Amino acid sequence: MLTLKQFHSQLADGTLASARHIQLSDSLTEFPQALYALADSLEVLDLSGNQLTQLPGDLTRFKKLRILFASGNPFTELPAVLGQMPALEMVGFKACRIEHVPANSLPPRLRWLILTDNRLQTLPDTLGQCPRLQKLMLSCNQLRSLPSSLAQCQKLELLRIASNQFEQLPEVIFELPALAWLAMAGNPMTQKSELQVLESPALELIFYQNLQIHELLGQGASGHIYRASHGNQSLALKLFKAAHTSDGTPQSELAAGLAIGQHPQLLTPLAQVLGAPDGQLATALPLLDASMQPLAGPPSFDSCTRDVYGAEQKFSPFAAQRLLQAMQSALTQLHVRGVLHGDFYAHNILWNAATGDAMLSDFGAAAMTEALPKAQVAQLQQIELRALRHLHQEIQTRTV
Repeated sequence: MLTLKQFHSQLADGTLASARHIQLSDSLTEFPQALYALADSLEVLDLSGNQLTQLPGDLTRFKKLRILFASGNPFTELPAVLGQMPALEMVGFKACRIEHVPANSLPPRLRWLILTDNRLQTLPDTLGQCPRLQKLMLSCNQLRSLPSSLAQCQKLELLRIASNQFEQLPEVIFELPALAWLAMAGNPMTQKSELQVLESPALELIFYQNLQIHELLGQGASGHIYRASHGNQSLALKLFKAAHTSDGTPQSELAAGLAIGQHPQLLTPLAQVLGAPDGQLATALPLLDASMQPLAGPPSFDSCTRDVYGAEQKFSPFAAQRLLQAMQSALTQLHVRGVLHGDFYAHNILWNAATGDAMLSDFGAAAMTEALPKAQVAQLQQIELRALRHLHQEIQTRTV
């Protein structure tokens, strides 16, 4: 990440000659004109965390720009100039103040659109004119519907509509033949079920002051995880760190995890933790052995919706069969308990390469379905089983 002064300095001394990736954050209120010196080479531009409200009309000079991030800026609408960008594939305007997406603002080659945590109430019909769209992230807005034209996005595989104002599922969702990952919790259609779990008198509770907190074990999009002790019991403590994530809210994640119950192939909460600092939501989880590691890495900019495996990663037939049977069992438990995982990916599967033990984790995109029509629940489960089929294919192609 560069300040404007550092950028000018490195541009002048030639360090940034023909640069392809620039990250610039310095409370900018205007687009830096000096960036045009890289118009012929720049492919990735990250202007997140500034004070920008618009982009210049001649941004089209960046003919090779594929990825643009401008999250955390006070934009009130998606800049229309983006629709004229010939190579732009990934657009990220998370946590801005966007209320309007102009019909002509969507790039023709768009694959990945992030508009999480804005103020959107509607989306343009031109969304359906993005045939390459694979990933659409709209959580934490004020949407009540999706444009029917979205059905034309036949390659759409991942959709995030959690924490909006949906009172029922848009039927267009079931017209998307490639959809495999759907986050939809925290809407009026699911909130009653979530509250019933969180307010249940039978809910297991642990008080933060009764915990001994040890070292930080790791962190993700929604929280920090620490090793902790409760009496003689060792466990993991998850402190949620944000009100909104790309998948939804901590309340929805906690409710879904508690609703699932315990299962040997699911890393679900043991109890809710009350009294955490600053009013943070917190949960207690089983403490796993350090040998349990993610099965794969999350999707890259290029892979978009598909996980990234190690170049030399292979599975024996026995390990592959054991892993896939474990994940089939995990999904069955989820669906029986009226929960969708929403993010059924290899990077959310923890496994021991030596023993083949595996657990499905991370319920940040999980949703409760018991209040939905039974026919829709069956369709939603089929969407999630599509994700399971992707996992089967990924494992089988690496089985030797």
